[in-house]
Amino acid sequence: MTAELASLIEERTGRKPPSDPLVLTDTTEFFRIERDHVLLIDGRHYLVLGNAWEYRFGIDEEQKPWVKVAVELETGAAKILKLVFHEEFTSRFGAFSFRCVRSEEKEGRVLELVRGNADFMQGVTARDEKGNLVRIIDRIQGRSFYAHVQSLDMDHERYFHEVMPPLLGKVRTAVEAICLIHDAGTCHGDIRNDHIFIEQSTGRFRWIDFDLTQEFSDFDVWSLGNILCFTVAGQILTFEDASRIAGSPAALERDDAAVLFGYRVMNLRKLFPYIPRCLNDVLMRFSVGATEPYGSVAEIVHDLDACLSELGQEPRSLHGSGGDH
Repeated sequence: MTAELASLIEERTGRKPPSDPLVLTDTTEFFRIERDHVLLIDGRHYLVLGNAWEYRFGIDEEQKPWVKVAVELETGAAKILKLVFHEEFTSRFGAFSFRCVRSEEKEGRVLELVRGNADFMQGVTARDEKGNLVRIIDRIQGRSFYAHVQSLDMDHERYFHEVMPPLLGKVRTAVEAICLIHDAGTCHGDIRNDHIFIEQSTGRFRWIDFDLTQEFSDFDVWSLGNILCFTVAGQILTFEDASRIAGSPAALERDDAAVLFGYRVMNLRKLFPYIPRCLNDVLMRFSVGATEPYGSVAEIVHDLDACLSELGQEPRSLHGSGGDH
């Protein structure tokens, strides 16, 4: 390591660099890349601060060793480095199963597609000396939509009337942003409540993590139903939870369940009768009992606009809004 690089490490971290730091140009063995290692990628040096962690619903956080939290030494910018991790698994959609694949190439294409659009995480791609495609992501300062809603300490009726309407307006804007990806013939692939980040400085909702893809083309559309249900309920509401809230679990039927996660309640109006029918009708199109499921994101946005108007909120369309788009 050169004296200049050692000086940069001390400048960026405020601490002395390791006595014999390791500079790596090959990211293939990501399990061996540890704190204080330096990755040299495309002429830039990235000091690894540790592995990223991800919250999985119902269990503790777990490490993602192929995703490194880092600082770019030349600029001091906070970065997330996503290294190549080939993963394949099977998910279920009702009675059907389909293959999910993690693809660094696909995420690279989406990053290029959304470049300059602040409704999405931003980053670039570069190859290490072995040809591995590394995604170098600008770290968003903030927290996930899931963490934000979970932190709210209030009963549902107060949440629904005071907090939920403007929150739903921001979610609607995030939902519309997915149209950009779909119009380009690709998908987000992993739409979840913790994959929307709320930027601390602006309050903007920003999508993260685009590296999954599926054989099932409507997966994004159905996944948005889970986002909307969580927004309206203020929690992930299971049938077991509902039995305690309503005191009458017999009032709920199989048709009231979510398609993607059958243990979650989608028919929230049965539990909270003050939810407008217009909004509950949107949720029910993601339910087991749906007779007219949504066929596109644009249809969801259209119906959300009507619901927001009923709730006294002015829908904010991305089209013609200027600014960051």
